[in-house]
Amino acid sequence: VIENVPFLRQTGGDFTAGFWYTAGMKNNTCRSFRAVAALTAALSCCSVCAADAAAEEPVDDPEVSILDKYVDLSTELALYSAYVWRGQILFDRPVWQPAQNVFLKFGENAEYGALKFRLWANFAIDGNKPPHRFGGMSIVDERVGYVKTFFDCLDFDVGAIMYQFPNRHARGLRETDELLAGVKWRNPYVTPSFYVWWDFDKNGHNDENSLFFDFDFSHAFKITDELSLNLGSGFGVANGSYMDHYTRGGVDGTAFNYFHHDLGLWYKILDNVKVGASLTYFYNLSRQVRHSSYDMHDHYNAGILRGGIHLAVTW
Repeated sequence: VIENVPFLRQTGGDFTAGFWYTAGMKNNTCRSFRAVAALTAALSCCSVCAADAAAEEPVDDPEVSILDKYVDLSTELALYSAYVWRGQILFDRPVWQPAQNVFLKFGENAEYGALKFRLWANFAIDGNKPPHRFGGMSIVDERVGYVKTFFDCLDFDVGAIMYQFPNRHARGLRETDELLAGVKWRNPYVTPSFYVWWDFDKNGHNDENSLFFDFDFSHAFKITDELSLNLGSGFGVANGSYMDHYTRGGVDGTAFNYFHHDLGLWYKILDNVKVGASLTYFYNLSRQVRHSSYDMHDHYNAGILRGGIHLAVTW
């Protein structure tokens, strides 16, 4: 009597169907042998299949939460000798500027980009002297946008900003809004970046359709694994509506607004904590802007050297 009993045989890591042939008389010995062999083959098949399924099943790291995978946080604190905005000295005394960033990533590595939320404020260190109350708070920026990196080197950024001026309405400052778009090309040589801001909100403070363009160039030199030196330079260009507003009608066309040179040192204390120091020289090219009420220059010196110390923490 020839009987075929199917079983699974492992060959080179794969499982192939085979046959086990027995021949013999129908006696108790043959029956027992065939029964034991069939049971052994069945148990082997079940155990191997179970082990293979367990090996293929992904195991989630219990220490990694959804927030860790898809949310990045960063906190910044800067202390400056003056507050300079687009070449204009808005505060000629020390200020501190905290900021909080939240990134909601699309994909664990933000391969589909990320939503960016940023809250920034400026505080005068001399505190509660009028009109700067709330611990010296004078300006608050609330920003939301979308960021995406292409080809591992091109960083695109689009969004909107709301500027608020707490307790400064007496000086004619009102909330205003801007849309922004920018791109930065990271490379081993010189990293250029370009941003444009469009103030589309006509509210009695700013004219609508004011455009400001920022061009910057920078490079980071790695001195040690922890210490880096950053050098940069750039300039700003404004359209006629912007210049007409900030010069009180003194300039009615597109013009270069300012240029700057930057020097910075950053030291990594921990993997997620850095401290730094910076020097920036600003030169305001527009004499009309320097003489307007929007600037605190002494009208004889168009440039200012601003110092700063920084703390940056990522979460």
